[in-house]
Amino acid sequence: MSWTQPLCLACWESSRPGQIPCRVRDDGEERCCTCGRPTTEGIYVRLDPRTVPYPLVESDEKESG
Repeated sequence: MSWTQPLCLACWESSRPGQIPCRVRDDGEERCCTCGRPTTEGIYVRLDPRTVPYPLVESDEKESG
């Protein structure tokens, strides 16, 4: 699993009030690692994937099961 996790804007704002996120353009829809809702915000944070409820599973891990 990756330490780079997608985050929705609502979760960003609740965990980092007043900070402006740096975003990736056109990264497609992913699931927020904190709340599990779909997000296209392009916001990513470095978090231990073992500490979030909905960790991003990288594509090669999905294929190998």
